[in-house]
Amino acid sequence: MLALALLLAAADEDLPARLRHLESAAAAWAPAPSSDGTRIAFLTTLFKTRQAVSVAVDGSYPTQLTDEPGGVVEIRYVPFEPGQLVAVGLRDGRRRILRVDEEGGGPTPVDPVAGDQILGGFSRDGKKLFYAVLSGAAVSLRSFAMDAKRPSEIVPPPPAAGTQTASDSLPLADALSGLFALGPPSPDGRSILALVRRSGSEAVVLVDLASARGNVLISSEKPARFRQPRFSPDGRTVYVLTDAGRSTMGVDALTVQDRSRKTVHAPEGNVEAFAVTDDGHRLAVAVESNGQDVFSLLDIPSLRVQPLAVPPSGALADGGLTWDRTGERLFFGWRLSDDMTDVWQLRTGRGTPLRLTRSPRPGLRRDEIPRPSLVRAGEGPAWLWRPPQGTKPRMAVLIAAVPTRPVFDERITALNFAGLAVLAVNGPGAQKAALAYLRSAQDLDPRDPLLLDPDGLEVEDPSKWGGIVSGPGHRRGGLEVDPDRPDLRALVRYARHGATN
Repeated sequence: MLALALLLAAADEDLPARLRHLESAAAAWAPAPSSDGTRIAFLTTLFKTRQAVSVAVDGSYPTQLTDEPGGVVEIRYVPFEPGQLVAVGLRDGRRRILRVDEEGGGPTPVDPVAGDQILGGFSRDGKKLFYAVLSGAAVSLRSFAMDAKRPSEIVPPPPAAGTQTASDSLPLADALSGLFALGPPSPDGRSILALVRRSGSEAVVLVDLASARGNVLISSEKPARFRQPRFSPDGRTVYVLTDAGRSTMGVDALTVQDRSRKTVHAPEGNVEAFAVTDDGHRLAVAVESNGQDVFSLLDIPSLRVQPLAVPPSGALADGGLTWDRTGERLFFGWRLSDDMTDVWQLRTGRGTPLRLTRSPRPGLRRDEIPRPSLVRAGEGPAWLWRPPQGTKPRMAVLIAAVPTRPVFDERITALNFAGLAVLAVNGPGAQKAALAYLRSAQDLDPRDPLLLDPDGLEVEDPSKWGGIVSGPGHRRGGLEVDPDRPDLRALVRYARHGATN
């Protein structure tokens, strides 16, 4: 008992230093290669807030591109314009599209118009940028001429122009109602795709830019998701990620002319992301398997599947998969269970993936970061992170709107360092399953468990929990923690003292 007490006392003394090390750690994700393939831009927390940087693909010191107080959520290179990029930064809580020069100088807004700006993509020659502006329920579709540096709204032609419109097409205000994602434009630059959410379901809309009208390309009578639409090189087919008509996400091909739908790849696990090469001959997919992701490569049109090498066990980060223009390199962000999220590259025919960035974790060895183990809670699987010390630790239960992956999470690691175990349970009945697991576990302390509810899910019985940690604005009566910039010291203080007082 004396040895255990000394061990716990030493752990308490180390805790402030460990939390400081966690706060100094960084991540890198959402890679975007330049047109010539020599450089790659991505998002990183190297500068505390989310900012955009770029590096040479063959290796170089990162060039910081933005310094936005509210952070940056997206970065892309302008096609065929070396050193020119566009970023989406958060200013006063709204997304604003900014022009960025790799050589320096402050980012400049593309359009001063008020509202939330949604990046849609570039025309094939890179001379025109398409985007939407949301202001309340109103949606405005706009373009920006890169040469003239002038924004303009896409509006219907005057009646005197005699433009023919399809009988089933809708005005833009109706077609884009419920817009949540825009792009990409078609290869010929005459139309652009949009994703809308209406009546509990989602739909893919095709907007004709000349007539400023839209058609619903595909929708579903039952709740369904449509994500990541992509045109084929000839513009006749749209590939989209969807779970319409099935229980998992898969890749479907939609024929633009007759709106017919064909399944391209729908394995047993969810397809997390996909990417089509510019020549349209290959399709890469990331598929979830036992909480982790595996890659496959499909030849088009034969759809013959071959496995692709992946980094050490982990999961895809935000930003998905991105081919370079030649279709030789596949870029992605990768999350590991015991290391930082970083940007990786996979060269077809070369085998082993290459880690392009190494985000810092000063003062922390990989073997000091607890790794999760797979357990069963209720009818489904769950992940359990145990602290490195302690024989019967208190518990925190993590619930989320999407399944928790067995990868590094600074909030979980901070609680582990503070002596708490963390159980991640998802799906219907997750809270009851977690409480039942705690009651049956002989090596865990079931008293006053902490509930981690970052997405603001309904808490079924607050009296069962010793404290509740939610995301900003969810007002669950406990501690609110920003998932992007968590106050780890406040989280640990609440978990150890405030939650039970």
